[in-house]
Amino acid sequence: MGKVKNRLLLGGVLLSFLWNFYLVVGATLNDKSILTRVAGGGFESMPTGLRIAYGVQSALIIYQIYFITKLYNRNGTWSKNSYLLARIFMALSGVSTLVNAVSRSSAERWNAIAALIITLGFYFLGNIHLRPTK
Repeated sequence: MGKVKNRLLLGGVLLSFLWNFYLVVGATLNDKSILTRVAGGGFESMPTGLRIAYGVQSALIIYQIYFITKLYNRNGTWSKNSYLLARIFMALSGVSTLVNAVSRSSAERWNAIAALIITLGFYFLGNIHLRPTK
């Protein structure tokens, strides 16, 4: 992909991560306005265990933002470990896309779009189709 396309993709990925961060922080804080958009949309109040899980996910999103900007700046993965991590994050985002797409909550199904953009971001910005030699 060209530099301009990568920049546009990175912008879309960062916006998608911002949306995800809003959702997971809202779930962690038990914000009533986002309860239809997370965890199947079936809770009137988030259980403590799920709030903790969403809190951990908030930290993971911050790391993913750091990692994907590093992938962008380095034009892809730079080692076998970064390649593996990019593939793991791509797979997790892919699973998130599927889980959101089949949610019983129509409001949560929209989250699949952001998850798909993130999945594509890890694929293209990480140059997953090219295996690092070192």
